[in-house]
Amino acid sequence: MASRREFIQAGIAATFLPTLLSAREISRQPVFQPQSFYKVIFDQRFPASVAFAREMHQLGTPIHAMEGDITDLWFHDLHAAWTKQPVAIAGLTAHGPLFCLERLAWDHGMRVVFREEHSVQVDSEPLYSWIIAPKQEQL
Repeated sequence: MASRREFIQAGIAATFLPTLLSAREISRQPVFQPQSFYKVIFDQRFPASVAFAREMHQLGTPIHAMEGDITDLWFHDLHAAWTKQPVAIAGLTAHGPLFCLERLAWDHGMRVVFREEHSVQVDSEPLYSWIIAPKQEQL
């Protein structure tokens, strides 16, 4: 399992993914490890989110498509995975799915460790890149 530092570094790198660099360019940076994520969540309604997922998939990270509703992902995948062991996920979605996943993660010792609002907007709704990872004890 990756450390908190690796998740934060990955989050910093992921910030630039939709706007400045391709995932291939970021993967060459030592701080970004796509394999750290159990899954990358993307919203099929947003071209930027689809492009992000395509790049992450090419890097070998499992992806999960949704259309604004995380119910299927939660009931058929994440709940069981997080019950066995808290694993990190990442995504590029609107606020709604992030909000729901954040709340569900709390019960499994998980927290949003990175969140970045992007200027890409669809119907006045911004997209967020984010990482949800196991809560680390304070040193």
